[in-house]
Amino acid sequence: MKTPNAIVVLAASIKQDASDRWVSTGLTQADDTLGAPGGTLRVCTAAVLAKRYPGAVIIAMGGKGYDVPRSYSKDRPLLCEILWQELRGAGIPAERILLERESGTTYQQLRALSALMGKHGWIHVAVVTNRWHIPRTHAIIESKFPELESIITFVSAEDVLIADNSDEWESGIVQAYKSEWLARRMLKEEQGIRQIMDGTYDFK
Repeated sequence: MKTPNAIVVLAASIKQDASDRWVSTGLTQADDTLGAPGGTLRVCTAAVLAKRYPGAVIIAMGGKGYDVPRSYSKDRPLLCEILWQELRGAGIPAERILLERESGTTYQQLRALSALMGKHGWIHVAVVTNRWHIPRTHAIIESKFPELESIITFVSAEDVLIADNSDEWESGIVQAYKSEWLARRMLKEEQGIRQIMDGTYDFK
């Protein structure tokens, strides 16, 4: 991968932990029921890449979010604020983190990213998300932001973490990708890709 100007963390879904603190989802069946799973992996990957590319700014994406249960408090932090806390906890200095506060859906996050790239003149950006999420995200780029294809590199959080520390990550990731629940989610992602290609996808 080329040295990125920015490392972008796409927001996944969120939950409250045992101490009622808002956190990103893990790659588990329980967290899959809350919306997009695997946000914790995205944060940990950003921390790995931040050390590898010390000159890159880290972008935490997301406003109130879209795919979150209605029972969640309306006073909850923004998705990017939750990511900010987690990135700080992973050792990334506050001055390296930029918050994007408006987007909700994957499409909105990519649209906001496009604007940020134009504003800052970045020539290469690493976009961190989960392996299951990359194909649809790439399809959105191809459909709506083709000018970014040569600038963006998608980074699979799972692949980076296994390469960085297989003892900690590989078993759980392999187990998740063999599961029925994640297979169902990937089928939904494939359906979304087909809708993008045939013009019926709801870009919102």
